[in-house]
Amino acid sequence: MNTSDFITQKRKLYTALLCDLIKAKTVNPPGNEHLAAKVIKKRLGKVGVKYKAYEKKKKRTNIVAKVGNEKGTKVLITTHLDVVPPGDGWDTDPFKPVIKENILYGRGACDCKGQATAALLVLEYLKKREKQLKSQFIFVFAADEEMGSANGLHHLMAKNILEPDYVIVVDVGGSMKAITVAEKGVLRLKVVAKGKQAHGAYPSKGINAIAAMSKFAAKLDHYILKHQLHKYLSRPTINIGTIKGGSAANIVPASCEMMLDIRYIPGQTPDSIVDELQKLSERFGEFKITIDKKIPPTELDDKHILVETIRQVATKHDIPAKPKGLNGATDTKSFLLKDIPAVGFDFADDFVPHTANEYVDLDKLFKFCHVLIDVCLELDK
Repeated sequence: MNTSDFITQKRKLYTALLCDLIKAKTVNPPGNEHLAAKVIKKRLGKVGVKYKAYEKKKKRTNIVAKVGNEKGTKVLITTHLDVVPPGDGWDTDPFKPVIKENILYGRGACDCKGQATAALLVLEYLKKREKQLKSQFIFVFAADEEMGSANGLHHLMAKNILEPDYVIVVDVGGSMKAITVAEKGVLRLKVVAKGKQAHGAYPSKGINAIAAMSKFAAKLDHYILKHQLHKYLSRPTINIGTIKGGSAANIVPASCEMMLDIRYIPGQTPDSIVDELQKLSERFGEFKITIDKKIPPTELDDKHILVETIRQVATKHDIPAKPKGLNGATDTKSFLLKDIPAVGFDFADDFVPHTANEYVDLDKLFKFCHVLIDVCLELDK
């Protein structure tokens, strides 16, 4: 049976499996990925694939399944089982999947229950030809991606459970037209404006920290950090996330705190950004800026065999896949920071994850299965 016939034969079964995964409420927090893991385990058992379950915390289940030659090149394909809260604006129950004109609606449909479904189908195909495989293919169905992966991939990597040669992260959107090779860095800054407390009836006797902060914030709203142009990443951004200050309306506030989320690119450093903003703040009053969190930008050579293989296979399927950059951070970054070649490649439409009426185009999902199977077989040569 050829690949197309195999996928066509399995389509109805795996569509039902996707529905079961969406019905498993794995909203993070608290996660409860064990509910989706039960669906995964059941299918793996039926197709005879060996797997292990790992939990850093109870009910935060990760599934690691392997097929192929354990002495060969190790190719890791990873997705996740948790989803974000449904939020408002849904036309249907987010946890009762609905199919209309080949579009399936439900929370997690394309982030990432659909991807987990595709991974399972690809895994089943590879299992059927396991004796011919030279490489080992490792499939991870991870917990906790939506809240930072501490109970998911980061835990598995810290325990040396995952030591791949190549990684494909199926969680980046792009409709199979984007091979993500670069991601911006994440810099979270705490900004504190210092003022002088006074009676609200005599504001001139004090220094209003909130007023100073508002002027600085207004400047940041349109400010562009110094940077060098990058081939795949857009310019750095600044988001004003929170502002807190004051204790009562009749008191001139002596302090005000603001949290910034900055996405920066290669060529910039956290310290240089802090220095730049510190100097800028001096126009508006007395400020102290400190680093709350930092994750470096990452990138993979766009000529790497992993990138070229996906691009060439996609082209054979009439898909113009090209290297791209991401403003956000995905699990791809976790591997690149450990010098493990990793890319993101996915079938989901952009800007659909995390929205109301999240959906997946079933035709795209099953075409992606064919593409990913061919990528695996090409890497196996």
